[in-house]
Amino acid sequence: MKKLFVTMLAIMFFGAMGYAADGVEAVDLGLSVKWANMNVGAKKPSGYGTYFAWGETKSKDYYSWKTYTWSKGDTQFLTKYSTIDRKSQLAPTDDAAQANWGGGWRMPTMKEFEELINPDNCTWEWTSQDGVNGYKVTGKKTGKSIFLPITGFRYYADTQFRAISGIYWTSSLYTANPNKAWCLEFNFSNVEIHYGNLTSNRFSGRCIRAVQ
Repeated sequence: MKKLFVTMLAIMFFGAMGYAADGVEAVDLGLSVKWANMNVGAKKPSGYGTYFAWGETKSKDYYSWKTYTWSKGDTQFLTKYSTIDRKSQLAPTDDAAQANWGGGWRMPTMKEFEELINPDNCTWEWTSQDGVNGYKVTGKKTGKSIFLPITGFRYYADTQFRAISGIYWTSSLYTANPNKAWCLEFNFSNVEIHYGNLTSNRFSGRCIRAVQ
């Protein structure tokens, strides 16, 4: 009876906290953090996974300032992570990786993505897996790899650039313009971290690659 009670408590706890899907692994690329082998919400490394607005923990059908949790319907009226509260990193409760997977998983910071794309640390090879284009990223110290698929992004009711770009949120706000957040974007010829185009508006939906 006691064992059953403990089991039920564990189910309730992990059901509330979220847990990583079957097959999720933490890959040691020889960096300061370990990287998940698939996107949050995906069932395999080549899967797109779930699209999240920055600071939200659930997907939705329509992505705009009017549906964004931390806005009053306009970029000038942000209610959190703004020039008023001066918060520049997502809290664990607003981190989609932590909310959906738990277990120490979280969204990567801008600095951690910079570490990942540094050619001194990793090689990036444009390839395909299960018919999906993307990059095989291999750590130079360990020889282990992850695959980052092109994902596109969600903007209003549409998914855009899925056949062209891989676009991933960091947990870092672009403090000079808080309606944007830093992100990783790549295509077959370029990999960069930026804040400057429509895909980095906080309300847009994009995929997440978690770290531990």
